[in-house]
Amino acid sequence: MSLNVLAAGASRHIGYHTSVRLLEAGATVTFLLRSPEVFDGDEVIQKYVKDGKAKLFKGDALVEDDVRSVWAEASKEQPVDLLLFTVGFNGSPSFSLTKGVQIKPANLATQCLFNILCGIPKTEPNSSSGSKLKLITLSSIGASRSARAKLPIHYKMLYGYLIAGPLIDKLGMERVAAHVSGQEWDVQGDGEPDEDIMGPSWRERQGLPAPGTLESVVIRAGTLNDGECRADNVEAGRKPYRFVIDKDQVSGSISRKDVAHFAFDLITKRWDELKNHTVNVAY
Repeated sequence: MSLNVLAAGASRHIGYHTSVRLLEAGATVTFLLRSPEVFDGDEVIQKYVKDGKAKLFKGDALVEDDVRSVWAEASKEQPVDLLLFTVGFNGSPSFSLTKGVQIKPANLATQCLFNILCGIPKTEPNSSSGSKLKLITLSSIGASRSARAKLPIHYKMLYGYLIAGPLIDKLGMERVAAHVSGQEWDVQGDGEPDEDIMGPSWRERQGLPAPGTLESVVIRAGTLNDGECRADNVEAGRKPYRFVIDKDQVSGSISRKDVAHFAFDLITKRWDELKNHTVNVAY
């Protein structure tokens, strides 16, 4: 596999496991890391660092200069084919009895995605294969009003209150992904994310790719756990997890490793089938 990947938010969990699968398949992955030393004792990553397939770049996606620099590094030898964006909590979130889980900044994922997309070099929009730059963003089931309305009642407390703050940020991130890939946005069902998440006049933000210039898939994962990857050991003919697209909905838990398995399968086998859609995945 000659795929050239830029990974943000991949120091652990789903982004990490997806990146390892890509490296094992022969891809080159440039990691944007606030702390590259997180991989100092990681024998798997270090093996690929030594052979030049894994590149560790110190930087913060909230810092525009860092983003421009990582694009230059990632595209030094060939254009980037895929942006894997799995940015989550930055440090330890706080908790409020009235507002649930809170993150700082409140638009962390949205702002990071804006910065990375606006930092794409002018020579970058097309990959070495001549196709559009691919974008995968990690979200959550229940990120939008229309999605939460379809969830079982016992999930609505979790998504409607406990993690409502982070979900607002994820929705902003989804809105950005929909814009650059030219997808229709359900304004009636979900509204437009507020200006405190998106920023003023965000569509005119300098450097933001024009609608339809990227291909995008938003993965909305179920309630996450640290279990093993069922997909690696599933019996022939059985499905390790369920996934549905767009307005359909699934609910339930899923291991981070199985979401990574799905992301890898999406990249390598299902892109043409699922591109420019939102995909919900759970057991």
